[in-house]
Amino acid sequence: MLLSTDLHGHTLFSDGRATPEAYVDFRRGIGMRVIAVADHDVLAAVPRAARAAAGAGLLFLPALEVTSFLHFGTDRAEQFHVLAYFPPRFATLPLLRQTALFRRGEAVQAKWKAFVLGWMDGLREEERRAIDPDGELEALAPVDFPALQSMLDRVASRTSLFAAFRDHHVRFWEEDRELFGWTPEEAIECIRKDGALDVVAHPGRYRDKERTRAVLLRASGIEVYTSRHKAEVAESFRAFAEEHKKCWTASSDDHQNARYVRPAAGTPVSTIERILGRALPIEAILAAP
Repeated sequence: MLLSTDLHGHTLFSDGRATPEAYVDFRRGIGMRVIAVADHDVLAAVPRAARAAAGAGLLFLPALEVTSFLHFGTDRAEQFHVLAYFPPRFATLPLLRQTALFRRGEAVQAKWKAFVLGWMDGLREEERRAIDPDGELEALAPVDFPALQSMLDRVASRTSLFAAFRDHHVRFWEEDRELFGWTPEEAIECIRKDGALDVVAHPGRYRDKERTRAVLLRASGIEVYTSRHKAEVAESFRAFAEEHKKCWTASSDDHQNARYVRPAAGTPVSTIERILGRALPIEAILAAP
C-alpha cells in the first residue's frame, strides 16, 4: 500500500524560498499525509516544520540531504546526494543536537557565512553596501545568515553581480574535503550511525553509472519518484528497488523556483515503517507522534 508523501523538498534554510511553515501548509493543502523537509546538509528547519506539521495533522519525518562526492578533487568530480530520514522523535533540538549530522550542519552554516563574507570583501564599497546596506550580515549567527537561495535572491535584486556570485558559489562544495569530500558510502555510514535511514536522492542524475549502481546496492533505499525523473526512469528505479528489496520513496525535490510537480505515486507503507522503526496499521502510522 502507498501513502501520499512528499519526502524531499527545501526551505529558505538551504536552496528553497519557503519558510518551514509555508512549506508544510502547502503540502497540507494538496492532501499530503506524510512529509519531510530535506534541506542540503542542515537540519535547522526541522523543529519549526515539525511544529507546523503537528498543527496540520501530518506525519513529519526529520530529514536532510547529505552532500557527498564521486571522484572528489578530480576532473571527474560530481556531487552525490544521500537523503537521511530520522524517526519523528528527532524533531526536538535536544535529540537532534546529539547527531553527527546536526553538528556537521552547524559547521556548514558557519563555513557558508565565512565564504559569503569573504566574497563580499573583494567587492567595491558601493557593491557591499547594496548587498548589506545596514551592515547586519556579519553580526548574524550562522543559522540566521541568508542561505544559498536567499543570498542569490539578495544579490540578484540589489546588484548586477548575480552571475559572478552564481559562478563563485560552486567553489563552496569543492574546496573542503573534510566537510564535503565524503564518498557516498561514508555518508551512508554516518547516516546509519545517527539512527536514520539512508536513501539515494535522484539516482538518475549521476554521470558515473557504474559507481551509482554500486552505491544503490549498498544503500538502504532509493528515491524513485521525483521531479528529476521521467516516468520511464522512475519505473526502472522502482523495478530495481523491488528486485533488490530496497526501500523506496516518492518526493518532489521542490525548491519553489519552478512549478510544483506532485510525485507520480506515493511511498510504500513499509518504507515509512522502516523509518519509524516499527510496523503499525495505516491508521496508527498517520497518528504517530
